[in-house]
Amino acid sequence: MGPGNSGGAGHGNGLILTRTTSTSADNTMTIEEANSDIIQLMKTILGESYLELQVDRITVMEELDKEQTHVTCEATPTNGADKIIISGVGVGVVDALFSGMMERFAAEYPSLQSIKLNRFSLKGHLDTCNNAAGTDSKGEVRIVLANSEGELFHFSQSGRSVLGSVLCTTLRGLSYFINSERAFVSVYHALQDARQRNRQDLVQRFTGQLAILVRNTSYSEVTAKIQQELGQ
Repeated sequence: MGPGNSGGAGHGNGLILTRTTSTSADNTMTIEEANSDIIQLMKTILGESYLELQVDRITVMEELDKEQTHVTCEATPTNGADKIIISGVGVGVVDALFSGMMERFAAEYPSLQSIKLNRFSLKGHLDTCNNAAGTDSKGEVRIVLANSEGELFHFSQSGRSVLGSVLCTTLRGLSYFINSERAFVSVYHALQDARQRNRQDLVQRFTGQLAILVRNTSYSEVTAKIQQELGQ
């Protein structure tokens, strides 16, 4: 579970995504079960622009006397787009990466500002060790993100690098909401076009798709931004 192995984090490790509400935390379902319709809808709408990041390299510097952490993460989109570099400063790795993600993406994706960290946990699986000391055991990182309505989305990943698993889980969790906003904006524009052309069949379809996507979080700031851009 050594942080020094972070360079290869994110490759070949299973990512588990689950979603619950704050009132039913004991009835957790995997995101494939609870949100399978949303995930498939986002992939259908976005096609090759659906954001999935493969972490290539992580650099972390801790200034313990200042309680300050500097994180730089290099990631490559699986669709072949240009490499993304995320840099942030915070109190600890998760806070630093959150800050870096917000600085990098929040202006373009306002809904990210409604996402908050609700819970973080780490569990060591010492039965997975390969050496006698047990220091190479897998660690399972769980991060719970809350949306604007207090609904909880659980993300977890196991790997032999705790640091790598923390960063990959946080990055992929926030990427989920980036994809959701991208899909929302695409459908919103399509809906406006359908209304202008008086295509009631498409209006009904796109309205239904928006109703599914808003289950992820509020897009009030997003629609206000679009309307401002359109001069409405």
